[in-house]
Amino acid sequence: MEIFIKFKDSDILLRREELTGNDRQTESFLERQVRIQHDLMGCITDTQISTGNFLISHCSFQLTQPVQLIKKVEEDSIQLDFALKGDSQVQLAGRLTRQHFSTGQHNISYLPPSKSVYEYGMSTQPLDYTKILIPKSVYFRLVPIDSDLHCGLVTRFAQHKAAYLNVENLCITPAMDWLIRDMRASQRTGTLKRLFLESKLLELLMLQLEQMQGTKLVGFSSKKEDIRKIQEAREVLDSSYPGSPTIVELAKLVGLNEFNLKRGFKQQFGTTILGYITQRRMEEAKRFLLEGEKTISEISYWVGYKNPAHFTVAFKHYFGMLPSAIRADQSG
Repeated sequence: MEIFIKFKDSDILLRREELTGNDRQTESFLERQVRIQHDLMGCITDTQISTGNFLISHCSFQLTQPVQLIKKVEEDSIQLDFALKGDSQVQLAGRLTRQHFSTGQHNISYLPPSKSVYEYGMSTQPLDYTKILIPKSVYFRLVPIDSDLHCGLVTRFAQHKAAYLNVENLCITPAMDWLIRDMRASQRTGTLKRLFLESKLLELLMLQLEQMQGTKLVGFSSKKEDIRKIQEAREVLDSSYPGSPTIVELAKLVGLNEFNLKRGFKQQFGTTILGYITQRRMEEAKRFLLEGEKTISEISYWVGYKNPAHFTVAFKHYFGMLPSAIRADQSG
């Protein structure tokens, strides 16, 4: 299967790649970074990875004017979309309406052989996206065609019509966010990196399908404005890290009462506000430990703990082992 991504009304090619999607062959691993600096459009940086079965794209846009990208796929495929930062609109082939993605949203789409249009607006801050393309033949080896997990797409598969699995985009959970961070930060190479990325990718897909099956925003009756404010609350937590505001302060910052903020945050992101902060601290601490450049005391302060002993207790409770044990395993 081949995929082409180019700028609309331009000869500039961002990506041309081929997937084998054949488990009987020895899969190759290819990784490269494409950077396009354009006087009129701005800068696009795309880290492109092909594992043979999957295409992964980690793309950052710093745009001075709106840009439209044309994606052409030559075989049926499934795409996992993660809008980590920034807004975009997607016009899938054959669909009259556009799908709008905002910061912290994800979805899964079915793409028959077709051309789709992706539109990104200009922004003073970089736009950040991760997209993963899976040939339909590979996807059906992972999730049987008659599975209830994607029953909303079965008729679309038969009709060869592009569609999203969920009508409304869902919120990227902390677990999804950390998986993407791990994928981007991995220093492995070759076959080891291919195995690592494919394992993380499968976990990402599982989390997406699990969230769609289990919630589909059922029971979450908040207004769109409240949903936006809850997404804003997560952005505040991310931007203020590690000095996170209290729940009272956070509620005032985004304009929600504490009850609706706490309830809505748990329903959207699958964890409490405290749980989200703790997860971010612990995952960051683990990364520092594996890098080996900071002492445990330095790491505890860096992730927001004034007392290293309190950090050690929290780390052991979260991971089931002491920080020193992770460092010892890494050095050994």
